[in-house]
Amino acid sequence: MSDAVWSYAWDLQDIGLEEVARRTGGRGVSLATSYHAGRFLQPGNPRRRSYFPQDGTVYWQVDPARWRGAEIAPVEADIVATEGDKLGALIARRDAGGPEVAAWCVCLHNTRAGMAHPEHVTRTAFGDPNFYALCPSSPAARAYVTGMVAEIAERYAPDRIELESPDFLGFAHGYHHEKDGLGLLEEDLVLLGLCFCEHCHARASEAGVDLRAAQERVTGLLEASFAREMPEAQFASLAELAALPELAPVLAWRSEPVTSLIAEAKAAAGEVPVYLIDAEGSAAGGVDRAAAAAACDGLVFCAYDTPAERLGPLLAQLRQEIGTAGLRAGLSLGLPQVAGPADLRARVAAARPHVEGINFYNLGLVPAARWDWLAGH
Repeated sequence: MSDAVWSYAWDLQDIGLEEVARRTGGRGVSLATSYHAGRFLQPGNPRRRSYFPQDGTVYWQVDPARWRGAEIAPVEADIVATEGDKLGALIARRDAGGPEVAAWCVCLHNTRAGMAHPEHVTRTAFGDPNFYALCPSSPAARAYVTGMVAEIAERYAPDRIELESPDFLGFAHGYHHEKDGLGLLEEDLVLLGLCFCEHCHARASEAGVDLRAAQERVTGLLEASFAREMPEAQFASLAELAALPELAPVLAWRSEPVTSLIAEAKAAAGEVPVYLIDAEGSAAGGVDRAAAAAACDGLVFCAYDTPAERLGPLLAQLRQEIGTAGLRAGLSLGLPQVAGPADLRARVAAARPHVEGINFYNLGLVPAARWDWLAGH
């Protein structure tokens, strides 16, 4: 049983590796090696109490020669030069007998890259770009993901690479200052979350799926929704929406770019295991869970909001769904996702029989004292 703590490079810098090990009970570290923007309140960090990460950057020493000629290339975060290569430091500690190291790799959620390369982002049925989301059908975006995985695997050889967001991110994704005066219904979000970029059109066409009819139908449905004075569902259920003859083949196809990208990332990693970071509802992003698990080495299933009484049965069901693939659980120490120490310990106990390890979220985002909740667990 191997546990890990999802962590950021700036927290390792400010807390120090020795204190991190003491605080977290010697657990391994899953380091954010590529990450998006945000504003983080950090009660667990003694120096940077709130922090704005540099958008869409990576946290290892990038070899520019590897990326010469690449249409989309990683941008190394400034703190790698000023504060050191934390991935390298973790690997050195592991090689000296220390705990395991995982590389937590955010794949397609990258506003910086999307703004720089708008021709490779997802697009709504109206053709509007989602700058925060590179599209898994884009050859350049796929090469960016597999190139990152290959460089991390070849140069650092972590114990595991964990892929976050190798799928379609959808419309409601937490971009800052989102505005919605309409009152979007769930069916509207499904429709707005479908991608109709040129790369999806081309890739779907190769698979014998014509996106044009679906795009016309989706545009019409959204225009009808936008014209209403008050929100009103057009379908009795999402299943009824998904069964539309124009949409059904598209919804069946859209897992293909995601599953194949995961498989290509696995191939790029060589001998390093690759896991998909998954959660309930991921099918909306094109994740076919069983196929995705078969395409790599397993899943890290985030169950932050799942109470202890549901967690065991849920993980048992997942085990049946993915067969012999690896399975880890992701649990949060953050409020209100967890109610307190007894709640967290109950969730850990419920998860243990079904998983090979647990990832805990997140080192700097919770008070140092909260890690005591895991003592002996």
